[in-house]
Parts: sequence; C-alpha cells; structure tokens
Amino acid sequence: MRWHDLIGLGIMAVVIVGGLLLLNQITKPYDVKDEEEFQKRRREGGRATGLLGLQGILDPAVKKSVEVQQDLRHGIYDDEEEPDDPPEAGVEARKK
Repeated sequence: MRWHDLIGLGIMAVVIVGGLLLLNQITKPYDVKDEEEFQKRRREGGRATGLLGLQGILDPAVKKSVEVQQDLRHGIYDDEEEPDDPPEAGVEARKK
C-alpha cells in the first residue's frame, strides 16, 4: 500500500466515524428544563401539525396513512378490503 492509499482510507474512516457520531447526537432525546421551554416547543410542534394538514390536502395517501396510524394507536385494526386499496401481490396466482 502506498501512502496515498492510507490517506484515502483515513479520510473514509473519518467520514464514517463522523457520520455515526452525528447520528448518535441526532437521535438523543431532548431535555426540557422549564415550563417556558416546554411551551415554546409545543408551539413549534403545532406548526408541524399544520404542515401535515396541508400535505394531507395535496396528497390524499398521507391523509389515509395518518387515519390508519390513529386507528392503530386506538387499537382499531380493520383488515377488510377498501375499494381504493391496490391489489395484493399474488392475488391472481391464488385465483388460478
């Protein structure tokens, strides 16, 4: 191995280790220290909810997925076929 190969390996190692450290930092839960910070974060979360509503208007699949997630959270699971559901994989093969 030549020295420029070692430099390339070193750069790749630094990028990988840096990415893992960044991922570790991003996934840590945040700590709310007082009531004022809690209220501020709650207001910021409300803006994201408004954007989700706008996205539901622009893309109907998002609206349906949010409804399904809420139903699952409440313990409601409906496995019946809906008229707008895509066909399941292998349905034609099972019919033959």
